[in-house]
Amino acid sequence: MSSLYRKYRPANFTEVIGQDHISENIKNSLKKGTVGHAYLFSGPRGTGKTTLARLFAKAVNCQSPIDGIEPCGKCEICLEMANGSLVDIIEIDAASNRGIDEIRELRERVAYAPSRGKYKVYIIDEVHMLTKEAFNALLKTLEEPPAHVIFILATTELHKVPDTIISRCQRYQFHRAGDESLRELLKKVVKQEKIGLDDEAIEVVVARAEGSFRDALTLLGNVASQDKKLDAAMLRELLGMPETATIEIVRASLTGKDSDKLMATLREFINGGGDIIVLVKTLTDLLKKEILDGSSKQPYVIYDVWLLEQLLVVLARVRGSADPTALLLAKLYELASIGQTPQPTEVFKTIPVVEQAKLSAQEVVRAVPVVEQVPEPPTVSDIQKPAEIKIEEAPVAVDAVSHPVKSEGSDEFWNSFLVEIKEVNHAIYAVLRSAELESLLEDKMITAVKFRFYSERLYEPKNRKQIETAASKVAGRAISLECHVRTDVKLSPEVKAEEDLVGAVVDVFEIEG
Repeated sequence: MSSLYRKYRPANFTEVIGQDHISENIKNSLKKGTVGHAYLFSGPRGTGKTTLARLFAKAVNCQSPIDGIEPCGKCEICLEMANGSLVDIIEIDAASNRGIDEIRELRERVAYAPSRGKYKVYIIDEVHMLTKEAFNALLKTLEEPPAHVIFILATTELHKVPDTIISRCQRYQFHRAGDESLRELLKKVVKQEKIGLDDEAIEVVVARAEGSFRDALTLLGNVASQDKKLDAAMLRELLGMPETATIEIVRASLTGKDSDKLMATLREFINGGGDIIVLVKTLTDLLKKEILDGSSKQPYVIYDVWLLEQLLVVLARVRGSADPTALLLAKLYELASIGQTPQPTEVFKTIPVVEQAKLSAQEVVRAVPVVEQVPEPPTVSDIQKPAEIKIEEAPVAVDAVSHPVKSEGSDEFWNSFLVEIKEVNHAIYAVLRSAELESLLEDKMITAVKFRFYSERLYEPKNRKQIETAASKVAGRAISLECHVRTDVKLSPEVKAEEDLVGAVVDVFEIEG
């Protein structure tokens, strides 16, 4: 049962679901005889890239294609393709064959004519994993391929494929599977395999599959061996998914800054076999859906956007973490303790959602409480863009040997810089407001933060670029970032209260500072 996705893999173009914009285009090229020499299939995992590549390879070599398009499934070529013995279809996993030697060997083999079919088809999966040298070697072959060779490159990370490769291929972007397409497929398989799942349980699998046909069928295969009929609650428990009520409690705890209730809920969820990564992903999906369809509560739209960004950033960090659970617990505890919660003031009620999204972080902070302080509702005059403070350039003298000393005008620069970075990135501002400016040099600003993971956040390429752009704008010259980690960073009382909470999280969950 665990190989349902193999059993129900489409055998012809008609059976392909959710990628009509691609299958129709390919069928037209087959009908007109205008087959290209190189194709690039990109898109999320489990959406049919390899499946469609194999169908295409079978169709161009089929001895008796139906209507000149669909593979017949009965000729020698189709039968050999089905059992994996057709030597003219070569599948290469670039993740394990990513070096220049493998590509050089491929270049030598493409010169030989196909043994059985009309074309030799090379399907290179996860092509983005090739090394720079391997891409350069492949490029020459793509530029001048033999007439009997077709390349089909597949990738889940198109941005990692060089432009020189992309420009030489016919590119097709695969879409995530829609809920309706997944639902239709699962109901068909459940009926044919006689699996005990009701409609509500199928909806759980649809939600967990995250737009992947393969993941949906794999999940279905995992539960298909159950003798009893499974309802939605039983399936959630089996897959480690959170109940709707659990998600609601977690979200309410984050919004209401109730860290005790949050941690109690998470402890119960984890002890019950729940997966906290799945929980956070479910929460991000909910936030994204509500923001996109406009169902997010009016006063909390800005907070939901900010919270979604925070959760997506920590999910990205989880991939390389030695202890993902501890990292996510620490972040959720931090968000519940120092998270900025909007208040339903009259000002927010009268500002359209589109205009709310344009407000700077400074205006958002004015409308939300920090820790124990509850601010007065903002007035209309408060919702104004802070005037940019111009800094006159002045030579900066710094003793490179001694400990950095703040130069004249550095405090004014720092305050103006914080205002500027608020306009660009709310999350980075939250980190920088607890940083200290050690020194402002002619071409560099040297900062200090209390925790190492703060420094790592600032040095992330996208964040660093935004920081340096904002600093250069304020200073009127090119400024680069240098960040140190110091435990004795001087903080304002307000910020210190928040940082003490972060420090407590570091200690509790044993995260390396």
